[in-house]
Amino acid sequence: MQASTVAHRILDLLAEAGVRRLFGVPGGPLLSLLHALDNRAGIDFVLTKHEEGAVFMAEGHAQSTGELGVACVTAGPGTTHALTAAASASSDWAPVLVLAGQVPTHMFGRGGLQDSSGGNWSIDAVQVFTSAVKMAALISDPGQLPHLLTRALRTAAEAPSGAALLVLPSNVLNAPDQGLPARAPRLAAPNPRFSTTEPLLGIAEALRKARNPVILAGQGAKAGRAQRALVELAERRWARVATTVKGKSVFPETHPLSLGVVGNYGASRAAHEVVTSRETDLLLVVGSSLGEVATSGWDPAPADGDRVMCQIDIDPLEIGKNHRVDHPLVADAATALRALADLLPPAGERPSFATLSAPTGVELQEGRPLLMASAVAAHLSGALPEDVLLFLDNGNTLCWVGEHYRCPPGADVHCSLNIGCMGYAVPASIGAKLALPERPVVAMLGDAAFAMGGMEIHTATERELSIVWIVLNNSGNAMVANLQHLLFDQVSSSLYRRPLDAAAVARGLGARAAVVSTLDDFASVLDEALHSDSPFLIDARVDGSEIPWSLVRRAEVLGGGE
Repeated sequence: MQASTVAHRILDLLAEAGVRRLFGVPGGPLLSLLHALDNRAGIDFVLTKHEEGAVFMAEGHAQSTGELGVACVTAGPGTTHALTAAASASSDWAPVLVLAGQVPTHMFGRGGLQDSSGGNWSIDAVQVFTSAVKMAALISDPGQLPHLLTRALRTAAEAPSGAALLVLPSNVLNAPDQGLPARAPRLAAPNPRFSTTEPLLGIAEALRKARNPVILAGQGAKAGRAQRALVELAERRWARVATTVKGKSVFPETHPLSLGVVGNYGASRAAHEVVTSRETDLLLVVGSSLGEVATSGWDPAPADGDRVMCQIDIDPLEIGKNHRVDHPLVADAATALRALADLLPPAGERPSFATLSAPTGVELQEGRPLLMASAVAAHLSGALPEDVLLFLDNGNTLCWVGEHYRCPPGADVHCSLNIGCMGYAVPASIGAKLALPERPVVAMLGDAAFAMGGMEIHTATERELSIVWIVLNNSGNAMVANLQHLLFDQVSSSLYRRPLDAAAVARGLGARAAVVSTLDDFASVLDEALHSDSPFLIDARVDGSEIPWSLVRRAEVLGGGE
């Protein structure tokens, strides 16, 4: 009978916490953990192609379920490769635990291969991660395991959630677990509630008095699972609702009160004008710090004039971070919004609002010789299943989908911003599909983002996952090229000399793939892909010179224009 080690105890504690899957890349210091994993049921190991991909898969799992995602990586470069994705998880409020291998403690400082224990001989994995995650710790003695692992699990899961790192030397993993105290990981913690009703009553009274209130919902509202409460409050006061691109899908964009997305990525001119209009006499911000992305570069207009500013956030440090606030409330979004709805009287007759334009893909494509990315995004509105899980990579993809895809009530849209790392969408979609195999999963990304994360398609083909990836192929870093054109009237060093054949790469990795260059072809192939039982990549050759409105607005801010 195999002796029980610390590695076995780690898996026991993870299983008790509800973890069913680990994403990772193997390495010497991790071998005992992988050996223990191979000899037990209930936790699946998903072999990825890169450590960053492993953590992005864990983030996709966490974003789509609200549950903890776990990745394991080896020492040295394995750990540093995971850094960016772990930082992304923290900035996106996704609960993720990274388990990092390490050389034996008795080898620290002796020049061991991939030693990342610090000092002046190597990188210090804990120190490197400290500013990127909510908690980073080294387990140097087996007796520390139950306490530190439980603390890491709690830290990652409790709001505002994020990533945690535990570094595990191989001699600690191999140590016998006899005598270790049992400590059950308790992940379910009560949502923070307001300690006094005064701030809540202040917001309720301000909403009662407002003639034209607008709600702006961000990532905090989405991470707080506040969808139903947001709809209830909006309808109770007939408040129009805009979201940041990170908050997209927290409010159904097919709802007559929806304004769509505002900010650097995905805004329309019409939505921007409503949110910043002087006619909007109250702005209720839920789960957003009103940072650069949400305000198109810290535009002061949201807090200008006599407008009443209300802000709800679970993190007190986010309130008033960038704009004055008349009525602040520290609380989780769902609890606060439900309480506000209970305090407000039933709504009267809904006022009439000017309808915001939502052009179809055919209308956006009309008269254009090359396939328009805007038309591709708009076509998704009626073509994707209503319960789709849609993952967006960084770049113009966020702008096109943010502005032109109308999100129905059952859909969920996820992206990775603040850190803004390209290469997120392919692995994140894999993590989500493994977690929720019954949900249709689609990812959209540019060809430059595909170049960074596309190899993880092989992970999906090995698992026979029916995911659809849509690559907006415009010969390189089109968002950067567009900004260069807008700011400097020239483009340099941003586009590929030789376009990337994403379809050929996908086929080489075992997926089905097709190249499309017209909207009709895209519509036909998308329908085929959505009904396929195999991983499927659509290589959409789009016009890279088409520039989203929100990017034009961003260039105006960067250039000092109006």
